[in-house]
Parts: sequence; C-alpha cells; structure tokens
Amino acid sequence: MTVEREERKTSFIREFLVFAIAPMIVGVAIIISWLLSRYQIGPGIIAIALAIFATLFGGLQRFISGFKDIFNRRITVNVFVTVALIATVAIGEFITAAILIFIMSAVGAFESYTLDKTRKSIRSLLDLAPQKVTVKRNEAEVIIGIEEVQVGDVVVVRPGERIAVDGIVVNGQSSVNQAPITGESIPVEKFKGSKVYSGTLNEEGRIEIETTRIGEDTTLSKIIHLTEKAQATRPPIQNLADRFTQWFLPVVVLIAIGAYFVSRDIKTAVSVLLVACPCAFAIATPTAVTAGISNMARRGILVKGGIYIEEAGKIDTLLVDKTGTFTLGSPTVMDIVGFNGVSEQEVIYLAAIGEKYSEHPLARAIIKHAKEQDVQIPDPQEFKAEIGKGVIARFNEKDLIVGKEELLEDKGIILDETIKEQMMIQREKGRTIMLVARDSEIIGLISIADKVRSGVKEVILLLKKIGIKNIIMLTGDNAMTAQMVAEEIGVNDFKANMLPEQKQQVVEEMQKQGKKVAMIGDGINDAPALAMADIGMAMGATGTDVAIETADISLMKDDLLSVADFIWTSKKVFQRIKLNIFFSIIYNVIGLILSAMGMLTPVWAIIFQEAGCLTVVISSTLLLWHKPRYPKIA
Repeated sequence: MTVEREERKTSFIREFLVFAIAPMIVGVAIIISWLLSRYQIGPGIIAIALAIFATLFGGLQRFISGFKDIFNRRITVNVFVTVALIATVAIGEFITAAILIFIMSAVGAFESYTLDKTRKSIRSLLDLAPQKVTVKRNEAEVIIGIEEVQVGDVVVVRPGERIAVDGIVVNGQSSVNQAPITGESIPVEKFKGSKVYSGTLNEEGRIEIETTRIGEDTTLSKIIHLTEKAQATRPPIQNLADRFTQWFLPVVVLIAIGAYFVSRDIKTAVSVLLVACPCAFAIATPTAVTAGISNMARRGILVKGGIYIEEAGKIDTLLVDKTGTFTLGSPTVMDIVGFNGVSEQEVIYLAAIGEKYSEHPLARAIIKHAKEQDVQIPDPQEFKAEIGKGVIARFNEKDLIVGKEELLEDKGIILDETIKEQMMIQREKGRTIMLVARDSEIIGLISIADKVRSGVKEVILLLKKIGIKNIIMLTGDNAMTAQMVAEEIGVNDFKANMLPEQKQQVVEEMQKQGKKVAMIGDGINDAPALAMADIGMAMGATGTDVAIETADISLMKDDLLSVADFIWTSKKVFQRIKLNIFFSIIYNVIGLILSAMGMLTPVWAIIFQEAGCLTVVISSTLLLWHKPRYPKIA
C-alpha cells in the first residue's frame, strides 16, 4: 500500500507538469512571439523561432504518435493533427500553429485530468486502508505499520477506526460499514466468526480480527485492480470509431482540396482539416465506459470489461441458480407445530437440546432459531447421531428424538393421522420435516426450508419491466420445492433436479434458440454455466476469489437488486455512448460546413473542434453520479 501511494505521488507530480506547466510554457512563448512580431522588436526570425518552439514543445508527443501511426499505416486522430499542423506551418502561419497547439494542450490537459480523476475514483479506495494498525503481540497491544502485519496476527480495531486487513472476528461485536466493498448503505452486524474486509469502517464496538489476507491479497485490492483492468477494455462499438477514422481522413482531405479550389484561400483548407479532427468521436466510447464502470464499482458491481456493458442491453433471458440467489442459501426454521398440548416454545427448546452437539445443517438451523428466540439451551446428558436420520439425546431422564419419520418408526413410535396431515401440509410447501419426540410421544414437528430473500418478488417484476423477458430458475432441489419457490417469487419457469453440467446444457439450448443469456450463480459450482453464458454473474462474491476471477460480473453483495442495477446502468452507459457519438458527428458536420464556406479561421476551427471533445467528456463524466431511476412497478 505504501509503495502504491509513493507511485501515486510521483504520478501526480508528472501529471502536474503535463497538465499545468506545458500549456503555460507554450502560452508564454506565444505571447512573447506575438509581442515581438506586433511591435517589431528585434529580428523577425526570433518571433518565428519562438512560435515554432511553442508548436514543437506543445505538440511533440502528438507529432511522434502521428508519424508512428503513418509509418504503421494507421489513420488516427494524431495523424489528423499532424497533417493539419504541418499544413498550417507550411503556409507561414507560425503563431497560428502555436495557438492551435496551445488550445489543444489546454483542452487536452482538462480532458486528461478529468478522465484521470474518473479512473482514480476507484483507486482512491486505497486511502481507506490505514497505514498504522494495532496488533496483539505477547498479550500486549502495539502499533505497527500495515506493511509489518502478517497473516495470523490479531488486529485490534476500535470504534471509528477503519479495518486494514481481511480477516475473521475472534473477539468483540460491532456494526461495520461495508459500503466501499459491497455498496451497502446500512452497517452490517459483526460478531465472533464474522468475516471483515480491508477498507471498511468499524462504527460501534471494539473488535479483534485474526488476519487472513494482507496487502494485494485483500478483497479491496482485488476490486481495485479488477476495475482498472476493466476500464482499459474496449466494447465492440469502439470498433465503429476506429473504422470511421480510417476512411474519414481521405474524405476530409478531398473536402479541404475542394474548399481551396473554390475559395483560393489555403487557410480555408487548413480550417477544414483542423475542424474535422475526430477527437470527440475517438473518446466517445472509452470515456463513457470508464465512468460507468467506476460508478458501478463504487456500488459493489464489478464489471470485467466494456463488452459486457454493451451485451447487457441485449440480454432477454436470465437463468438464476436458486440457492443463495433467490434464497438465503442456508436452512431456516419456517414453522413449528406442537402436538398433545405442547407449546411451540417447548418444542424448539427440546429440539435444540437434542441437536446441540450435532453439526448437521438442519441442526444448526434449529439451534439458530432457538437462540433468536432467546432460548437457553442446556447440555444433554447423552448424545448419539443416527446418520441420515436424526439424533437421540438424553435430558432430565427423558429420551429426546429429533429427526426423520424413519428414525421414529425404528424406535417403534407410531404417527397418527393428525401428525401425518400436518406433515403433508408442510411438504406441499416444499419444506423438510423434523419430528420431535419425548420418550415414545411425538410432541411436535419443525419444518425447515431455504428461505426466500426479502424483496425478490419485486425485483423479478422490475427485471421484467426493464426488458428481461424470460427468467428461469435452476435448482438441484426436487420439483415440489422448486415449484413452491417459483410461485412465491413470481417466476413462471423453473428446472429442478439440476446438476452443474445440466445447467450448462440449459444455457447452450437457450443460445441455440437465439436467446441472449445471462446466468447468475455463486461462481464455484455454477462455473460451467457462467462460462457458457453471454454474461456470467456471481452474486455475493465478497471474499470469494473464484467468483471474482471467473465471472464476467461480480456482485459484491447478496442482493438481487444489484442485477437490475447492472442491467439498468449498462443500458444508460450504452445510451450515453450513442449520445456522445451523435454529439461528435454533429460537431464535425457543422464544423466542416462552416469551414468549407470560409466562416471559420484555423483558430476558431480548432476551438469548435475542441468544444466537441469537452462536450463528450462532460457528458461521460456525469455518469459518475448516475443513480438508477427504475420505472414504476404496476
């Protein structure tokens, strides 16, 4: 982190020289040259030499790039500038050429500064990680530099301090603001066993964190590097700008020659060359993509490249892995039914005692529910797990049996019709049944399911509203469970009993039907389908290296609304790209007409052309502050 800050400091000094000093030197040289020429001070060659110096000093990089592109048989913006300036100097307009370079340098400095700030809006996250941290060493707390922290060190974070490492809370409890990582505005409760991330803010309590990742390995650093890489990629629409530039210069040269023969004024021809420079067209796409990717990254949506922004607008089919996306991804107690006068509270109390020593996911769901109800769970005197069936425990001289129907039948316990009826009701809802018995009496049942996330139904309606015609749920669960979830969230189509390779086959089948397919999964067991889809999205990728590395889009928080955010924002970015292209074409067309008619001098031609660039830059920069405004759901 310290090395990177030093690099940024050096970069800032270099940028200051380019942005401020170079245009200033060019400007001073122009003023002196003009004064010498205007008042005929000294030999005229001095004024000319100063003007040529200003032109070469301010435009050297453009000239070098222009000649390289010509040598490589590439027609680029720098070729336009080189040809136009050579023509300007050739007709003896030395001060005019210098003024043109000054305007280009000043506007170019503004453009570069603005774009650089856009790109660095994500790198500024590095400043969130503190340089000094408190660690526990030999039972004492010492303050050390972040570069000295090792994996396994216990870092102490007090209220109001930022967390410097990725790790696991080993002591204490607090609320942590994770907005820099996930985009969540509401702080997240952290307690023993919770994961925390570098760059997040500890708001309330004192916590101790066992370090699992430091430096470049932290989730924060991975986000920054991934976003920087994405900003450098080009969407397919950028190829349009490249092809346009290739044939545009020859056309402009012909127009300039025609304008000269009509007007008999070489300045008119030079103005045509200058005003037609397609700078705005060249930056129309990359500026919008950079701003859009930065915007989404700050909201916890990591986009691997500009190509996916363009593809997002074409998506008409969304395949979604149920577990962990539509649902919470962990078993949750849904209902408790007491029999023979036993209360629900007593059922969960006895079930929790019986399951206390079990490591089964269903047992953990029961324990969690009991703790949420403030139930104190004493230890059973005896415990035995019946693999695949349930558990048997001894408490207060009573046998407690918690498990499947088969386990109770093995113990000679008979299920009456009332119990079977209640079990059928729960199974029709796609839930797993855990029966609870005390000695030979069944006292209740607990139904468990993977709970649907809150707000999913509304997001499904929203996705359909913004253009996703087909939403299909994929799950490894049985058809009954899948149908219950699908009906609850408003999904019309689902495929149950799916293996990972079968999910990939579904993607392939949809694509053969001409569909543009996006797939949402967890980035690990859904990897084949994610790779096959036109866009693969990993939801809840925080701290998951596989998800961050393999998916095209990594959604850092467990919220399906992020999918709508990505699609909606991508469409807005693509619309802005087309708007930028429209602006650049309008400026070029109007400028060409005015120049060909002799209404623009070379200086005004370059001012008009650079105004197009500024318009595009400002248009793209506004995307940094764009917030989704969704259509109303009827």
